Amino acid sequence: MNPIFITIPFLAAFLGSLFLKTESQVRKINLLFSFLNGGALIFYAVPFIFHARGKEISHWWLMDSFSMLFIFLVAFIYIATTIISTRYIGHEYEEKIINLRQYKLYFALFQMFVLCMILTLITNNSLVLWLALEGTTLFSTFLVGLYRKKTSIEAAWKYMILCSTGISLGLVGILLLSYGAHEAGVAGENIFSITALMESAHSISPNIIKLAFIFLFIGFGTKVGLAPMHNWLPDAHSKAPSPISAIFSAVLLNIALYAILRFKFITDSAFSDPTWTNNLFLIFGFLSVILSALMMLIQVNYKRMLAYSSIEHMGLILFSLGLSPLGAVAAVMHMIGHTFIKSTLFFGAGEILIQWKTTKVEKIKNMLTRARYTSVLFIVGILSIIAIPPSALFMSEYGMFSQAIVLYPVTAIIFFVALGIIAYAMLALSINMIFATEKNEKDAKNKAERWNITHTVMTIELIVVLGLAIWFTTSHGVSVIEDIVKDFLFIK
Repeated sequence: MNPIFITIPFLAAFLGSLFLKTESQVRKINLLFSFLNGGALIFYAVPFIFHARGKEISHWWLMDSFSMLFIFLVAFIYIATTIISTRYIGHEYEEKIINLRQYKLYFALFQMFVLCMILTLITNNSLVLWLALEGTTLFSTFLVGLYRKKTSIEAAWKYMILCSTGISLGLVGILLLSYGAHEAGVAGENIFSITALMESAHSISPNIIKLAFIFLFIGFGTKVGLAPMHNWLPDAHSKAPSPISAIFSAVLLNIALYAILRFKFITDSAFSDPTWTNNLFLIFGFLSVILSALMMLIQVNYKRMLAYSSIEHMGLILFSLGLSPLGAVAAVMHMIGHTFIKSTLFFGAGEILIQWKTTKVEKIKNMLTRARYTSVLFIVGILSIIAIPPSALFMSEYGMFSQAIVLYPVTAIIFFVALGIIAYAMLALSINMIFATEKNEKDAKNKAERWNITHTVMTIELIVVLGLAIWFTTSHGVSVIEDIVKDFLFIK
């Protein structure tokens, strides 16, 4: 399969969204292409993930089990988000919150946003990776500002300025790395080839490669939402349409982390030792978790609560990656589980927003009566995201802490306290929304929701999370994840 063919159906959906005349036509073309595109990507990725198919490496493309795992997650969330968008954005169109032009623009930008994420994951060219990652910022900026309100426009500007500045720093890192490769005698276009840089890393000047990685880490780390470069994330997540918030947290942050990891292992190869990059990961992972714990205590907005939870989990993943190869196994497990759980929670947040027209926790009352399906699924998602068994995140966090308590016992204890604070804050806010009563309870019962497609998608994702929790305890599950880790560590 030539990866260039991946772009064709996305471009078709993009053009269809722009030029079709009615809401119904746009909705149908996007559903059709999401199932075709997403299904094809899943079908293509699975053999790589389970090592039924070997690596495919060329000058332009790099496909291994590591990149294909990300492709699988993007494809699944892409399909789920398209389905949810037809309800959520469709409802906003019916309520005249947005007009037909905004409706069409939403789906057109969404298709290009997903395409840029996929190109980031399959390219072997560092410049193409940079362009694709910058493309995700450009297309999603307009999605954050879709409603054209003052607050959403401010959030969009903040997102674009901070992330574009960060990604520009990443470009400086790429150019420095390529300059170092050129000085080391790497020929021609290979100075931008990720695999060629990996193979020749030992001959590149250590000072150049260290400086390059600092630029790359800070630049792409801004896109990951790591503290203290996280400022854009809570605003963008809270002001974007909920399906976009879901895909931001579930996969976009992972993809920026993927970019960092590709360059981390080039840097590690240059020094024949991962200690320096691991220490960076440990420090910024720790800061992200601590910041999230402190900020979670003062949240009054449920979408911002979920946004800070995403910063926390990116910090946990980064910290775990800095521990050891066994920590990397736990990190990959955590990333997979977080993808499904966080998208579920943002889909649920969208249902709450449809019902109550607000993101303020204090104004959400008696959810259990008025939105019983959303309430149950949302609280199950909250219990899953704070790693209550049998959540898949319990298994990954157990793996993280079993490593951390041996290597950094004091830090592990601080982490445990921070996670306890986060769990308390998220449970307190969620329980307040679900069980606090309205003055007119009879009126609340009259407004009781019906089961809809969002609840179906949320249920499927939570079943997947339970299945992952079971699979992660099996020798087969652990073996598959270990092989993926070996792929991205380039261990043979």
